[in-house]
Amino acid sequence: MQALRPELETLISPVIEIAFVAPQVLPEAETMLFTSAHGVRGYLAAGGQAGLAYCVGRATARVAQDAGFEVLDVAPDAATLWPRLARETRGVLHARGAHVAVDFATLPMIDSVVVYEQPLVALSGLALAALQGPRPVLAPLFSPRTARTFAAQAQGAEALWAIFISQKAKEAAQGLVTERSCVAQTPDTAGMVKACLRLIDSL
Repeated sequence: MQALRPELETLISPVIEIAFVAPQVLPEAETMLFTSAHGVRGYLAAGGQAGLAYCVGRATARVAQDAGFEVLDVAPDAATLWPRLARETRGVLHARGAHVAVDFATLPMIDSVVVYEQPLVALSGLALAALQGPRPVLAPLFSPRTARTFAAQAQGAEALWAIFISQKAKEAAQGLVTERSCVAQTPDTAGMVKACLRLIDSL
């Protein structure tokens, strides 16, 4: 995530990585569903061609448009897009990661293909040291899986301010939620930035 303010120290320590994978068979599809920018890039890396697309999130839509897709609809979250896809009569292919919060393939006209994996990684030594120190640490957590993985490594952090992209992400972070935790008002990067800035202003 972008640096919030110049005077703040930014420490980047992911708990998941993105690794594109080539599916054995890439189904043909005129209409795509992308729930992340990684899905767009992974689909193209696997040999997919631009066409029509549904997207979750403005950032995903921008990446899809830049790649030549005609975006039919942009929803702020999966729940908002679900009813429209449930009425879709054309076949739609969801290019996704190996782990997803919402499985659109349960809808009748939706197929899916995994185009990237998300292996877990350990927090860096610098990140662990910061979490155990006295200075406040803001940790934006962008998915339930990320929140769960981070929480397992951040036990005992005394000055942690956790920002969750959704209520589901907050629920996944067992033992990490404190009175300083908050959930973004919108489940996207813009919402996370605003939530971080509100916490910073409260310090």
